[in-house]
Amino acid sequence: MKKKLHILIGIIVLFSIGIVVAKITKRHSVTEPVPGSCTIFSASIGDKVLFGNNEDFYKPKTYLWTEPATDENYGCVYLGFKDYSHQGGINEEGLCFDANALPESKINTHSELKTPPVYQPPYENYMIWAPVLILRKAATVEEAIEIANKYQRKNWYPNSENISYQLNFADAKGDAVVISVDENGELAFTRKKKDENYLISTNYNKANPENALEYPCERYTIADEMLGAISSENELTVDYFKSILYAVHEEGIFNTTLYSNIFDLKNGIIYLYHWHQFDEVVVLKVDEELAKGKINVKIKDLFSQETVGSASREYIGSIVLLCLIIIIGTGSMIAAIQFIAKRKRKAVVPKYYE
Repeated sequence: MKKKLHILIGIIVLFSIGIVVAKITKRHSVTEPVPGSCTIFSASIGDKVLFGNNEDFYKPKTYLWTEPATDENYGCVYLGFKDYSHQGGINEEGLCFDANALPESKINTHSELKTPPVYQPPYENYMIWAPVLILRKAATVEEAIEIANKYQRKNWYPNSENISYQLNFADAKGDAVVISVDENGELAFTRKKKDENYLISTNYNKANPENALEYPCERYTIADEMLGAISSENELTVDYFKSILYAVHEEGIFNTTLYSNIFDLKNGIIYLYHWHQFDEVVVLKVDEELAKGKINVKIKDLFSQETVGSASREYIGSIVLLCLIIIIGTGSMIAAIQFIAKRKRKAVVPKYYE
């Protein structure tokens, strides 16, 4: 009996460890281009246009890289994960995007439309992901919408004819749109209203709120209240956008704000923050980064050792906490199994025969 119990305990422990390892080491696939949650918003008043984003996930390795301009493409600066997993970016014309994760929703691929182009070798087997293609080719939200409607939806990387994200675009003119799919599987374009100064997206579908990871969304409500309080161009500042990002940032084992960015779309400036630490900011100019040629740098390498060290300690602490949870959970399960086994033994009443 004890041998069987030890085998069962070993299986439970190994299974728990396996889940954690699989969760931490899991790589993104092209069928899951947007792995985590995000809070994204833009605002424009007068000559100011700002775009803010919190990148929420659990994998700590985040990157910044560039694609210099060519005769056919605009120069772009991207933010995201390893292996060129684009999560957001801005081009030299001031058009930018980021993405929110959603539950899976049907998308009609429209095979009658033009086939999307593919990446350059050695990635020629992959169609250019829709927002990357748009950032390379479009300067405005209007042009972004035109490109989105032009091609088959295969470069949205549907998995079994479903996608699990929406895209938020803004341009230097102050226009903004969230591109998602409606309840019928067609692309839907939720534009910034003419009587409003801002547009927000979190983890519910702007065109179909029932398609949601969280609805109503607390982060959306907070951002809406804070953006709604802006009444003049002087109040629309990078510092105020930073305060919104702080107010809606995430901290957790499997979902934390890995980096935050604010784009000044009129002036082509990137304000970058590491691991929900807003005391240190890295300021980058889009044209200067593109002038360096092709670069690919870990976001943490742009920051001071103090900021990086603080983030690392928090990450290690979350792993330790997770291990403790597993140990406590496993211990509780072992105790329960032993208690049940003991009760069963007591319940066995021996029979005596004369």
